[in-house]
Amino acid sequence: MSSVNKTNLTAAIFAGVLALTGGCALAADTVTGPAKRIDADIVEVDKQRVILWGVDAPERSQFCLIDKTKKWGCYEAATRALDDLLATGEVTCTLTDDKPDPFRRRYGVCKIGDTDIAAELARQGYALAFTQQSEDYVAAQQEAETARVGLWRDGVKFENPWDWRRTRTPGGFR
Repeated sequence: MSSVNKTNLTAAIFAGVLALTGGCALAADTVTGPAKRIDADIVEVDKQRVILWGVDAPERSQFCLIDKTKKWGCYEAATRALDDLLATGEVTCTLTDDKPDPFRRRYGVCKIGDTDIAAELARQGYALAFTQQSEDYVAAQQEAETARVGLWRDGVKFENPWDWRRTRTPGGFR
């Protein structure tokens, strides 16, 4: 076999391997199926835990205040909103290129049909646009602020979840 034919054969094999592994990697970067809520901004689909990309919701032990004195379980309200969304259908999450965190979770954009779950949580006022990751949900948060819903209701005081975590959670993990 001439060196030109060997080179062509090697290139063809390499291209085939790239095509096959590229297809597998793409399939692994999307998970679809029934979802269960793990946290106010984390779901599990097909055994993959996914942190919703671009938003951040109140933490499990975080409370908000109403009228400066009454504790309000804003985490519980956010989880109920997520549960209600997840009950409407099968979820498809497109995972980001980020490596899994130490808990093997990945970031992703998750949808039920055409409904972006993170956008809907921000629109309902139960998740904040996490602009350190993305500006994608700023408009949805502004809708909630204007409508005075969720965390933006009159009299509600809260600490941004990322600030709350930084001072109370080892490593700042969600």
